Amino acid sequence: MPTPPTTESSSSFRPLVPGPVIALAWLLFSGFMVLLIFAQNLSAGTPTHWGETLGGRLLHGLLWGLLTPVVFALATRFDLTERRRLLPNLLVHAAASYGLTLLYRLVYAGLMSVLGVLPGTLSLTTVVANANTWVPIYWMLLCMAYAVQYRERFRQGQVQAAQLETQLVQAQLQALKMQLQPHFLFNSLNAVSALMGTDVKAARRMLAQLSQFLRLVLEGSDTQEVTLAQELHLTRLYLAIEQTRFPDRLAVAYDIAPGTEVAILPALLLQPVVENAVRHGLAPQAGVGQLAISAQQEADRLVVQVQDNGQGSANTAVRGLGLRNLESRLATRYGTDYAVRVETAPGQGYCLRLSLPFQAAPAPGPAPLAA
Repeated sequence: MPTPPTTESSSSFRPLVPGPVIALAWLLFSGFMVLLIFAQNLSAGTPTHWGETLGGRLLHGLLWGLLTPVVFALATRFDLTERRRLLPNLLVHAAASYGLTLLYRLVYAGLMSVLGVLPGTLSLTTVVANANTWVPIYWMLLCMAYAVQYRERFRQGQVQAAQLETQLVQAQLQALKMQLQPHFLFNSLNAVSALMGTDVKAARRMLAQLSQFLRLVLEGSDTQEVTLAQELHLTRLYLAIEQTRFPDRLAVAYDIAPGTEVAILPALLLQPVVENAVRHGLAPQAGVGQLAISAQQEADRLVVQVQDNGQGSANTAVRGLGLRNLESRLATRYGTDYAVRVETAPGQGYCLRLSLPFQAAPAPGPAPLAA
């Protein structure tokens, strides 16, 4: 998205370094030079002419303090980091370095002469001839300007990278939700359709449960994280629909440790795992399918486990779409600070164990007093 013109205009006139910072820097430099000259005279046993030393150094710092914003402005206007105009800009800075230095020396010598501090008489020829010895100060300031520019660009790059990363995370989570939500809907409607010809009351009950389920899903479509209690509520609604469809073939057991309900986890994380266990682990087998859902806190970790008594498999490395989506979301949210373990064997069902950082939801604030 392009930056608005107003933003570009305001940023182009923003000084690289605030005026008070420049003034303080030159004041400290002038004070250092005064102390250095005093120490040199003291070690040499020569007297210090305080008028020339103190006045000259302070005037030196004042004049360069006034010229520093000019140098910084020239550094921005004639950018030496722009390769296409490197030579013209370099020539501009070469001329500006001598011109500003000559201006500094003329003003400095003139004021020192007027104040009677400069020894001897003012000689313009000498001032012009010796001006080039002060040119390095201009280039030193120019280097400082580009150092500040690079630091600002690096900081802005970090901010932009963080913003892009956040947008990418949100886009990935939203894309995964768009994959999962139609999956819920189509499977639930198929279950209702299967009951319409055999048990109308059960079909109506399933429609009511499906309505509540979809309402909760759609209301939280922009929510990236929920509590375990909210996720379990959705899971119970889904399992209620499945139990209505297969009243004698699905038994569910919950073992939720106290205090874990407030743990935060990515939205729509647990329900697809449970649905996968029902559809692929329990539905193909005959007899009663047993599903156990547990959650507990182990130190600073939230451990959630979903286990069924289905057919199982000899290959624990196989990853279907649901499990790949699960791991993708966990990697997006937690980086490497998560663990997914699948335990299975032929005839022993599946056990999926998730280990996440335990993060408790903030306690709700006090309810407002009634008027």
